[in-house]
Amino acid sequence: MSRRKLLRKIRYYAHSLCDLRMPAPMPGATVDVVIPFTLKDMAVFPVALEGIRRCVNHPIAQIYVVAQPHPQIIEFCRQHELQFVDETSVLGFGPAQLNVQAGTPPRDRSGWIFQQLLKLSGAIGTSPYILTVDSDHVLLRPHTFIASDGRLCLYRSKELHQPYYDNLWRLMSMHPSSKLSYVAHKMTFDRSILMQLHSDIERLHPGRKWYEAIIDSLDLTQASCFSEFELYGNYVPVGRKRLLSFKNHHLKCSRIESYDALVARYGRRLRAVTFPDYL
Repeated sequence: MSRRKLLRKIRYYAHSLCDLRMPAPMPGATVDVVIPFTLKDMAVFPVALEGIRRCVNHPIAQIYVVAQPHPQIIEFCRQHELQFVDETSVLGFGPAQLNVQAGTPPRDRSGWIFQQLLKLSGAIGTSPYILTVDSDHVLLRPHTFIASDGRLCLYRSKELHQPYYDNLWRLMSMHPSSKLSYVAHKMTFDRSILMQLHSDIERLHPGRKWYEAIIDSLDLTQASCFSEFELYGNYVPVGRKRLLSFKNHHLKCSRIESYDALVARYGRRLRAVTFPDYL
């Protein structure tokens, strides 16, 4: 382990020990939940959905599932009272039109980049705040996303991936403002901040739409070359955010249990668990 990664790990655990109390939520702050979704997460999604409904400390105006119009996904949304959104209707194109081939050797990363652009679009729902939660991420304990003083609660991890920070500089001439990572499987987006982010990207890249500038900024030698959470989290002004530890553990998909069983097993020491595809 590099010295830099070791220092980040120590910093993360020190922060976790100090970060014991969840902030009180801002009264009346309603959120739209937006979840880009693919069929590969169908096994864990019902459990993740239960975690959202039990653990978000704010009224939820609507839960939007953004996906391809697959009959199984549409029927799932109908059964669970979710609002289905055809993914091609948000930006006017789908992942097939991106054709992002990245890494060595190159592999198709179009869907991965596309779902990040969906989150950054701010084009889904009507509430001032958008909560995105990855469809393989299960909240186990109550989470506040807008604190009582109006600050956005942003959760942080110990992840360290230098290409994300290299991209921040290419895209925004911006160094990371946080000593920990904003890649934490969930993010609280303020629509007004997103619109300002779009404007600043387009100002720095004349003649390009914000998402075109992001695509142009990708280092295609890296399979993981962009993070929407690092971009937005570092962009939000320091005075507008409250930083919390995400206290998460990754589990194998073969260990998916009922929601109550996950809470009983992990809920006392963790805030969430994730079932990533690579496991």
